Amino acid sequence: MKSAVFHLNEQFIAELWERINSQEEPLSPEAGIETESARGAVPSREQLAELLTAVFWASYDKEEGYAVSVSLIYRQPEHLPDSFCFNQPIALRPRNVVKLGPALENPRAHICIWPDGQGRLRIWGFKTSPLDFISTDLRVQALGPGCVLISYGGRGLAALTRNQALFVDPGVLMQTIMPKILSQDQSADPRMTGIMRYNTLLYIAQAMRAHGHGGTVLAVPESSGWQRSIRLPVTYTGGASFLDANIDLPQPDAGILTGKKSIFEMIKKVFTRTQDKTSYARRQIREQCDRIARLTAVDGALVMSLDRYTYCFGAKIQQIEALPAAFDLRIRKPVEGSRETALALSDLGGTRHQSAAQFAYDQPQAIAVVASQDGDVTFFTRSEENGTLLAVQQAELALLHEGISGALWNISLFSKLMPS
Repeated sequence: MKSAVFHLNEQFIAELWERINSQEEPLSPEAGIETESARGAVPSREQLAELLTAVFWASYDKEEGYAVSVSLIYRQPEHLPDSFCFNQPIALRPRNVVKLGPALENPRAHICIWPDGQGRLRIWGFKTSPLDFISTDLRVQALGPGCVLISYGGRGLAALTRNQALFVDPGVLMQTIMPKILSQDQSADPRMTGIMRYNTLLYIAQAMRAHGHGGTVLAVPESSGWQRSIRLPVTYTGGASFLDANIDLPQPDAGILTGKKSIFEMIKKVFTRTQDKTSYARRQIREQCDRIARLTAVDGALVMSLDRYTYCFGAKIQQIEALPAAFDLRIRKPVEGSRETALALSDLGGTRHQSAAQFAYDQPQAIAVVASQDGDVTFFTRSEENGTLLAVQQAELALLHEGISGALWNISLFSKLMPS
């Protein structure tokens, strides 16, 4: 007699299925997307459970001794230049997913799933997506062993983390980090640069965890006060922007910054243009973020401005003010129903996390981001209100995993959470 050792909670599956079917669409006709065609297909509840179970077990498996990260999307078979269709669809089994993984281990390459005539889920092929793609599909992604992210239309909805099934709340990360970003912009309306800075910080964190070496990014004000927290000399210092010197970043006309709706409609148009200078600038910024993330693989911390000018990398952090022996930092997680908790600094983790926390404490205008080798991402910052040191753990659940779609959802979230 055989029995399952892992079974998804039926109530979780039912609620997730309802949320997928009722999710609002952040895009609008003004953004160049027809609302009626901007929703992807949705499997049955039973098929949804089968899909999640297969990816969950695949996340623990290895191919030739190496862990494999995979992305599956629920989409009808199609014969397009960016798609490869098998002559005979393959059964959706964890091992089959793992064997395909090394060939498709790319954030924009997806194993494609669709039911056959009997309703059984099959792998019909795979497809690739451009850098600036807009997602409409149900996507199930293995972020690491026992960690599975479920998103729909570019928005992270839920996750499986080892023995837990939970719903994602990206607003926790935004509410923690965005006030620090906005407080450093002296322009008449900092919202556009604020959301651009926030999204690119998430892009860098995502790229950091992707290279698998772990790393630390310290986003600092353009003043030189941060240098007091860095042990000198730094071997890899000098400075670079990694951008085309002649690049024209999009600048809004003063006349349209008259209200919240106007600026967010403009930002959405900026993010969805594909043929003009704005699109070129966006691709350049994404490539810049990738280069910055690669430098974090060098032992030590990378220091950059919020506009991604890199001052140095491989830097060692030193404390300015010793934290009290009984000092606790406040822990937040981007998970619905998760409450803020206290944690002793000594219980935080290894040297990388503790030194980043120390830097955020000594440099209250800075944001520190740490990616561990196993893919966990933590953001550190100090509260503007009371000076409390804050850490957002499991931040990998709230990163930008789906191109422009994820950025657009963050714009929508920003309009709801941030003050006018």
